[in-house]
Amino acid sequence: MKGKIVYINITADKKEPKKQIGSGKLTAGTGLEGDAYNKPPRRQISLISADLIKEQAQCPRAGSEPEFLVRPGDFKETLTTESLDLSLVKIDDDFRIGESAKIRITEKGMTCWEYCPWGRLEGECPLPKHFLFAEVIESGIVKTGDEIEKI
Repeated sequence: MKGKIVYINITADKKEPKKQIGSGKLTAGTGLEGDAYNKPPRRQISLISADLIKEQAQCPRAGSEPEFLVRPGDFKETLTTESLDLSLVKIDDDFRIGESAKIRITEKGMTCWEYCPWGRLEGECPLPKHFLFAEVIESGIVKTGDEIEKI
C-alpha cells in the first residue's frame, strides 16, 4: 500500500489558516516542526486524502458559497495524500515517508464542525473513515512528491 504526499500543511497559530510548504521536518515524539496542531503523544500529525478534498469541493450538497469550498489544509491536516486509500489503513500501521521519516497510525476518524453539510441528512460524513492521526516514530525531512508506503 503506497501513495504520495501532495501537500504539507502548517500554521504557527491556530487562529490562522494552514498554508502549504514544499518541505518540513517531522520530529519523533512531536510532529511537524513549527506546526501549532501538534498534539503529542497520539495526535502529532494528521493525514487526509486529496481525493476526499476534491469530492467535498465538488459536492452539490455543499452548495457553491465560498465558505463551503474545501481546499488542502482546510481540515487542519498536516499531510494531504494521493493514491492511498486511507479507509483501508488500520491503527498501529507503520508508514515510511520519503527517505527516513516513519509514522505510526494512532487514531482513525475526526468529527466535523457543527454546520458541515456532510453531517446533514443528505449524506454520511467521510471523515470517520478517511482522516487519520499518527505519531512520528522516526524523524526525517518530508517533501511534496515524497512516497508514503506501508511497512
